[in-house]
Amino acid sequence: MGAVLGAVVAIVVLLVLTAILLLSRYRVPGAEEAFIVTGTGKGPQGKVYRGTGTFVLPVVQRATRVQLSSVKADLDTSTPANDGIELKVRGVAIVKVGDTPESILKAGPRFGDDLNRVRALVTEQLSGELRSIVGTMTAKSILVDRQQLVDQVAQSIKEILGNQGLVLDSFSINDVQDSDGQYFSDLAARERSDQAAIAAKSRAEAHRVAEESRIANEQAVIQQQRELDIEREAARQATDRAAAEADAVRPLVEAERRRIQVEKDNEVAEQHARLRDTELDAEVRRPAEAELYAAQQRAEARKAEIIAEAAAKAEGIRITGQAEAEALEKRAEALGKLDNVGQLELVLSKLPAIVQAASEPLTEANITLVGDSVSPIAKGAGSTVVSAMELIQGTTGIDLAGMISNLGASTSPKADDSIESDSAE
Repeated sequence: MGAVLGAVVAIVVLLVLTAILLLSRYRVPGAEEAFIVTGTGKGPQGKVYRGTGTFVLPVVQRATRVQLSSVKADLDTSTPANDGIELKVRGVAIVKVGDTPESILKAGPRFGDDLNRVRALVTEQLSGELRSIVGTMTAKSILVDRQQLVDQVAQSIKEILGNQGLVLDSFSINDVQDSDGQYFSDLAARERSDQAAIAAKSRAEAHRVAEESRIANEQAVIQQQRELDIEREAARQATDRAAAEADAVRPLVEAERRRIQVEKDNEVAEQHARLRDTELDAEVRRPAEAELYAAQQRAEARKAEIIAEAAAKAEGIRITGQAEAEALEKRAEALGKLDNVGQLELVLSKLPAIVQAASEPLTEANITLVGDSVSPIAKGAGSTVVSAMELIQGTTGIDLAGMISNLGASTSPKADDSIESDSAE
């Protein structure tokens, strides 16, 4: 029983020791560290572990710690420039091991976790490159353009450091001085003088350019004003011509407008006339035509009545005229059968009425005979009697004056007795 317990304890102890041993061989890199594990199973150059842990087997494997922190290297060196001026140059470089596995594998065997070795190597190599590049430049060029020196040194050292797994984070030159301090002072004074001269020349040139620009601008303004005046004059002339043409055309345009307006008014009037004609057809003409037709019918009827009445009257007149004509013919025959005495008797029977008609003016007039003068009214009455005798002769053919004359010439008792006898009868 005791032997078994001892065996179990021994096994447990063995297992604990094994676990402790294994845990002691487990390597985990820090935040600014990396491990390079070489040996069995890690390849010819080893394997890089960063940010993750791994077991490192004893005897057959080896782990190398590599620091990835930045290292500051101060530079302070003296070297002659290309023109023989001894210069003192102070600068600062910041370097570190690169983050890539390739850079870590290059830097690990050389530096491990010893940053001082990194600083020493960088200072040595950077100082050498700085002296080499300063020797290619003049003191004046370095003073005037220090950044050119920085760029050349940084570009040259990057390749050298990269071959060793290092990366140049930054490089700057803090100060550059000549050995006695006089050269740079004189150079700075000359530089300031040159710069002042250049500045003065620049100001003079700028003034000249500004003056030329001002003159050119004034000339340009004058030229533009001249061109503008020409354009304005041309525009004014064009406007005047256009106005004159417009004035000349305006009566034609107005006449054309009036003509168009008259045509439109005529069209409107024609439309109104056609409308009114249609309205008249409906309101006046057709009723008027109907009334005219009725009036024509009535006129035709009246015409027929009048024609009938006229025909009847004409027939009556014809009959009456025929009777009167027959009576006249009979009277003429009777008168023709009368002798002169009978005709005279007939005329004399009408003579009182003729004389009365001729004497009517005398009854209304006061006739006064003065000497041999006769009143015009009396003369008029006598003329009337004469005219009456001429009328009787013209209508009946009886020459009453001649008959009276003949009767006066043949005044015999027999005749007088005959006349008296006839008068008595």
